[in-house]
Amino acid sequence: MSGKKGKVEERIKEDLEETVERGETERYLIDCLKGLVRIPTFVPPGENYGKIVDLLIPVFEEFGFGCERIAMPEEVYEARQKREELRGERVNLLATKDFGAEESIVIYTHLDVVPAGEGWSASPFDPVMSDERIYGRGVADSKGSVASLVTALSIMDEQGLESTYNIRVALTTDEEIGLYSGLCFFADDGLLPGDYLLCMDGDNEGICVATNGVMNWEIKVYGKSCHSSLPFLGVNAIEKTVLVIRELDGLKNVIERKESRIPCSPEITELTGQTHIKPVFNVTMINGGVKENLIPPSCTLRGDRRYISEEAVEEVIQEFEDAVEAIKTTHGIELELYCKPGYPPMFTDPDSEWVRRVKAAASDAFGVSKVTIGVQGGLDVAYAVQRTKQPVCAFGVGRSIESNAHGPDENVRIQDLKDYVKFLVTLLT
Repeated sequence: MSGKKGKVEERIKEDLEETVERGETERYLIDCLKGLVRIPTFVPPGENYGKIVDLLIPVFEEFGFGCERIAMPEEVYEARQKREELRGERVNLLATKDFGAEESIVIYTHLDVVPAGEGWSASPFDPVMSDERIYGRGVADSKGSVASLVTALSIMDEQGLESTYNIRVALTTDEEIGLYSGLCFFADDGLLPGDYLLCMDGDNEGICVATNGVMNWEIKVYGKSCHSSLPFLGVNAIEKTVLVIRELDGLKNVIERKESRIPCSPEITELTGQTHIKPVFNVTMINGGVKENLIPPSCTLRGDRRYISEEAVEEVIQEFEDAVEAIKTTHGIELELYCKPGYPPMFTDPDSEWVRRVKAAASDAFGVSKVTIGVQGGLDVAYAVQRTKQPVCAFGVGRSIESNAHGPDENVRIQDLKDYVKFLVTLLT
């Protein structure tokens, strides 16, 4: 009996391979991705969310999904997300289909992208194909995953393949701006019931079971203003800030000597020699001064602290506060520290049943063994699963070293898109 079943599964696999590699399937996939990228959903401001959701609703309805166009309520937006640079409705898509299965899966990724920035070889929102890749803002992070999902559902619909899971698709917004995205609202509002969660935001180099938590921070350094020709009458806040930065470098060294038990991707290890994900401390912004001939009265530093799942956010904040207090005491600098925790760390047991299923489907579709890994970035899905308690895997279409997500000429391999389609069909059926 098992031999007969194996032959049937092999035939299905061959049919899937042939279907995905057909020219018309690739054209459907690429056309879908191009259509998504051409809607500029960059945030800030995030003012085109309604357009992309309205584009996708009839597509999912064609495959028998019930769709809801869900805007974050104004009172929630005001309390949790509102910023001066944001404009437009915070619109999200929820698509559901009951296949009469015993288990349910939530499939998630985000529809927003980062702004294009400079340095592109072609228009970032008019995708181009070259050297077996497609280039455009969001092709890897993460509209390529959306296009692959739509293509996978199209194949399933065309071939009459039933999913072994009831499916709930959450395509939400404001992931790139944080700190309270559409997915966070979905989780808090009870819109993500299911046994498992697949996050399509991420790279395809391994099955991600751990991410770092994110904490943004700000230090305001105070001085005393005076005329620049008489600097001894004042206190130069920028010069004091330079001293603070030097002292923070000692904290950075302490933090980045720690490491998680979860390994990095093999690609990161090959590039850096680092074998496990680790916490990170960065100074990323500095702002000070009023005029060239005025000694600056204040200077502001900003940055982020990425912390591993083995660290508690309370301990992270206390460590930072102690270091800043030591700087104040040692150097007599007047300053204030503000910490703003963002998305928490994510962790799923690498030996769990869900991880094994995702690994098996991904390894089969991509033709190479996919290992479990962690990444040092943060994801809003970590917030969601803190609420839902679902096991989650993050596995996307891009490659961390090649795709240049968030940079100019963001790209994804067309073969990776096609393999991701195979992965989704394999996992779901």
